[in-house]
Amino acid sequence: MSTRTQIEKEMYEFLDDMDPSGKNTERLKKFFKTMDDKQFYKYMVDFLSDDNKYIQVGYEAFDNPVSMEFIDKISRKYDIPLYEYVYKPYLNGDTQNPPATVHPVMVVDIPIKRLKQMIITKNHSSITNAKRDARTGQVTGHDKTARVTDSEAFSLIVQELYQVAQEEYGPMADDETALYAMLREIQQNGEVSMEDLPNDPLNKTTMNTIYLYSIGAGIVTNLVEETGYVLPTTLKSREVNDKAIKR
Repeated sequence: MSTRTQIEKEMYEFLDDMDPSGKNTERLKKFFKTMDDKQFYKYMVDFLSDDNKYIQVGYEAFDNPVSMEFIDKISRKYDIPLYEYVYKPYLNGDTQNPPATVHPVMVVDIPIKRLKQMIITKNHSSITNAKRDARTGQVTGHDKTARVTDSEAFSLIVQELYQVAQEEYGPMADDETALYAMLREIQQNGEVSMEDLPNDPLNKTTMNTIYLYSIGAGIVTNLVEETGYVLPTTLKSREVNDKAIKR
């Protein structure tokens, strides 16, 4: 058996294990058939010497769903470590002796698309939320772009940008009280911290809307009030009465 035949056999076996449908194996076979031995060995030398080169494996989710059992089976067969100690030099800045996790944790390479350029015309953020529906207080028209997509929200959490997420879902969304407080702080002090802004659920239009819909559907939720039974308007009136001077 020639070296090329052995290499192709191992690669085809791996692809068959990764994709039982055989579509990826067939694609790679067609690719190798276009090469003579000299081209094949040159390709493999370049491939194995560059860690950034890899063979993509495409899946049809409905036909071959990937499960943890499937990943565990493949990793055991090919001796691929899934659990490793993770070192975290960013905690103390020590790159020579960084702190590590107490126990090995699962480490799996996940392809993540690069975030969109943070330009107003290319994402879903907005510099204003002034245009609102007079009945509901929710943003409308051009300012309806003052929202964050699921992918952008996930990316903020993954990068631990909690303050940015709090701003995007607070003052720059539907919390007018926090917005006016933020603008006032910027005008007076030139800067603002999220800790200086009010964060009251009663001021968030969307949260109150969901809360009312939930109560109307007979669903108890503690988004606004702990028991889940009191309407926001009732809470507002209680708040006013508590602060009022009894004569």
